[in-house]
Amino acid sequence: MPSGKTHRRIDLVMLLVIVGAAVYFWAPLAAFWGRDNLAEYGAIFVIAYLFGTFLLSPDMDLHTSDPMKNWGVLQLVWRPYAALFKHRGLSHTPIIGTLTRVVYILLVAYGMFAAANMLFDMGWKMSLRDVTTRHLHIISWGFCGLFLPDFFHIIADRLFKNKR
Repeated sequence: MPSGKTHRRIDLVMLLVIVGAAVYFWAPLAAFWGRDNLAEYGAIFVIAYLFGTFLLSPDMDLHTSDPMKNWGVLQLVWRPYAALFKHRGLSHTPIIGTLTRVVYILLVAYGMFAAANMLFDMGWKMSLRDVTTRHLHIISWGFCGLFLPDFFHIIADRLFKNKR
């Protein structure tokens, strides 16, 4: 299996390929999404991609992985996740693995914000009625940015399974 550094290199090279293709096809993409929207969505994609590469890898199910270490003190938040998922199990499944980490971190964040709201009476309210098409586009581009490094990670693991 490739090491954590190899996975990062693969992810970063693939990001350069994706960004290069986006720049090459800028005109037709901008005509479809709109020039301003494409720049915004592209930035969201790149940020999510880098977040997925360095902090939200399929190897979050290992206590000693580089992405786990990258969380610093907050890696304690990921200990239950690592205990729940067997390495190279569900967390290494395309789309579903990404969803498990996204849902997990959203539940943790929601719990922390709900506790803070309750303790300090901040008056925060959240409603799904406030979600617009623009929000859905942002979520979609962000999820794609999180999914692709996972996908490349899983492919690399499968291609280089017995080589080491």
